[in-house]
Amino acid sequence: MHAGRLVRVCALGLVLVVLLGGCGSLKKSIDRINRSQEAYYLLQGFIHDQLTSKFHRSVRSVSCTPHVDQVEDNSSSNMNCVVRFTNGTSYTTQGTVTSTSQDPDFGAYYSYSFYDPPGVDITTAPLPGPTVRLSAANPASLFAANNLAAVIRQLTGRFGRDLIVQMALYPGELVAVIAANGQARAVSATYAGTVKVGPSVSFNGPRSGIDFAQLVPGVIQHLTKLIVAKGGVPLAEINRFVLTNSLPGQNSGWNI
Repeated sequence: MHAGRLVRVCALGLVLVVLLGGCGSLKKSIDRINRSQEAYYLLQGFIHDQLTSKFHRSVRSVSCTPHVDQVEDNSSSNMNCVVRFTNGTSYTTQGTVTSTSQDPDFGAYYSYSFYDPPGVDITTAPLPGPTVRLSAANPASLFAANNLAAVIRQLTGRFGRDLIVQMALYPGELVAVIAANGQARAVSATYAGTVKVGPSVSFNGPRSGIDFAQLVPGVIQHLTKLIVAKGGVPLAEINRFVLTNSLPGQNSGWNI
């Protein structure tokens, strides 16, 4: 990894001192204002903003320790920062706050740095949810064999030689990751025939998956009928089937 670009910002030290007589909410507000000017808190905000704007990652939280209040003039403070993304993944990076000057009338002049996040391996990262909503009870649902077959034919014509390493099937959309020769792509196809293909990204090591020829539309329809008949689940409440490639004997199947 390499260090993230340094961006300089100014932090105004703010300390409010008041006499509190049972004013709990006021004290919390003051504590929150003071905390927002502490070095660790500013570093957390910097990392969050950079990951969002520069790397286009959706961040759930950033937590840096120890909680350093201030950094002395012409010195640096290193912290351990844990970043959690909204897709459930996370990474840990060293974050650094450097104080380059001290103006008693203005406050500390801080710069920040951290290590870039690792690249996303789309072959193992959680799949995105569907962009199209449709009830399984809708006649156009992809849980019906004829409808799914049409989508599979469309994808096979373009990607028939690739391996399906991840896949989730929703009534209105098929979402998958396909791979071949160390390159993977995210693809999706809606019940209406709209196909979207992401850029190719590299990955290392072997991956398990199935060929498009192994994707039998009638299996999904059969499973759907069994769930309704044997499980007593209304058809409209069945919302997805997820491919699993980790069954015993190196077999693949469906999680519901």
